[in-house]
Formats: sequence, C-alpha cells, structure tokens
Amino acid sequence: MADDVEPADLRPWMGNLVVIKVAPGNETEGTPASYTYSFYSQFFAGKFGDDKAGQSLDRLPDGPRDILLAEYDRVVREHIPASRVYTADFDGLTQTWERLVLPLFDIDGAVDKLLVAAYELPR
Repeated sequence: MADDVEPADLRPWMGNLVVIKVAPGNETEGTPASYTYSFYSQFFAGKFGDDKAGQSLDRLPDGPRDILLAEYDRVVREHIPASRVYTADFDGLTQTWERLVLPLFDIDGAVDKLLVAAYELPR
C-alpha cells in the first residue's frame, strides 16, 4: 500500500524518483484517469527545467505525454509494474534512460499513486 512506503527509506534514490497521484477515471462515462506529480525530484527539476510537483501530466507536450499516459494507464489497469529503456532527444541532446513504474495501492486495492524511478544510462 502507498501508506507503507516510508520516504526516509527511499533517500538513497530520491534524486531519481517521481511520485504521481492517480485520480481514477470512470469507464462507464468514458473519462480517463488523470495524473498529477505529487513529488518531482530536484535533480529532475534541474535537468528538465522546472519542478513539476502539483502539475498535471496533461501539461506535457503531446508526444511524451501520450507515451507516459499509455504507460501509466497500463500500470493502473493491470496492477503490475512497467519498465523500459528508451532513447530520446532532450533539448538537442540524445539521452538513453531506464525507467521503472511501480503501482502503489490504497486500502481498497486501487492504484492511487505511481512511484517512478528513472536513471540516465551512460553513453
């Protein structure tokens, strides 16, 4: 469960972590889940230009946003972690990253947060 995660225990990895709050959608009404950054490490804020804590994923550019939405929707829907290695252009610099997305559950068994770890791989 999300409440079982002690932030202090994550200190060695804090610079590479993001926590995303999940607001569930309603399948019968056709409304998708929404995602808001609740923690965005200072490392990522410096690397990618701003602190996204409190911001919706919807504020990201279309391409990256669509990739992340599909990934997060799958983790929420299937209740399983996701990982991937990808290469992308960040402000003219090609970088390769490895990501892990872990679902965190509320007391009723619904995914209410996502814990995301991302590490840039050496060239």
